[in-house]
Amino acid sequence: MNPSTPARTHRWISEHHTIKVLMEPHGAVVAITMKRYSYLIIVSHRFTGLRKIRTRDRVVARAGYSTPRVVTLIAELYPEGP
Repeated sequence: MNPSTPARTHRWISEHHTIKVLMEPHGAVVAITMKRYSYLIIVSHRFTGLRKIRTRDRVVARAGYSTPRVVTLIAELYPEGP
């Protein structure tokens, strides 16, 4: 992690393995990534639970590695599930 990157300040990101972890002050996301689907365990003020998403959608990266934005983007992309 590069501490001079403002978008990732106060965050810990590990995304080089099958199990990926994002921890930040607003919550945490643990993703178990398979070829087709990823299973996200999300803990935040707004949502706590498990969501199944398509891996190719790259939701966490598109949300700017922000837990609240991950929850919002999943709600937009998957209104009725994956």
